[in-house]
Amino acid sequence: MARFDQLISHRFRGFADHESTMDGLTAALDAGVQQIEFDIRMSLCGTPLITHDESSLTEDGELLRLCDIRAARLHELGGEFARMPVAAELFAAIAAHGNRTCRILIDVKDAGFEEQLYALCAEHGLRDRALWVSWLPEVLYGMHDIDGGARTCLSHWCRRPGRAVRAVHAVYEANLGHIDRPERRYAHGERSGWFVDGPLRGELRDIVDWVCVPADQISAALVDDYHADGTQVSAFSYVAAVDIELSEARYGHDAFFCDAREPFDSLR
Repeated sequence: MARFDQLISHRFRGFADHESTMDGLTAALDAGVQQIEFDIRMSLCGTPLITHDESSLTEDGELLRLCDIRAARLHELGGEFARMPVAAELFAAIAAHGNRTCRILIDVKDAGFEEQLYALCAEHGLRDRALWVSWLPEVLYGMHDIDGGARTCLSHWCRRPGRAVRAVHAVYEANLGHIDRPERRYAHGERSGWFVDGPLRGELRDIVDWVCVPADQISAALVDDYHADGTQVSAFSYVAAVDIELSEARYGHDAFFCDAREPFDSLR
């Protein structure tokens, strides 16, 4: 049977009117959630912002890329930008909250900023609560180089992405499960990810503590392979406790990204 502490609040969805907001964070922590996930992208000026997509809508409906916007313009632009927390504000709120056992899954969307983000996390006393998540192996190799004890998680597809995914993502492919250290260290404003045909292998497998895969691509064989060396498996995303219970019974994975509040209320 799935447990409450296996649930991950995915972008605080279901805890506020909009995802990735301070209101959602506070509501999730107030509810005693034990795992929260949020995404970080970097602005043009190098300010870490809490948002998932590489582009957002202004109050006037204009779609702008985060990597082209200075953080000082967020409120001026309005719309989705006005709701977007700065990472330092969000980290400070987590550190000050009474829910001190909640793990934080920090999904880093841009590569080359690992030292800055690691230092920000440490500054707020959250280093021991952090799991660094990314679709970009550059980020995970970088975090490991900074701190060999930092916990990391690779998100990846384990079935070949179709046209719909490729229309909005740059898709890279592992070689027999191996993702070698990329020559590039910097990626800003990209939406991308890796297809691994089965379990991860090689140096990156040795580095990561977790993997995260789509819920409709998970299998018992995949989970068993990762569990053989203690790698934990999470899947995204769920909106109902009944689906979580079914998935846990079939596959026995370790954590569940939730896009609604209902699972938290049902499995408390």
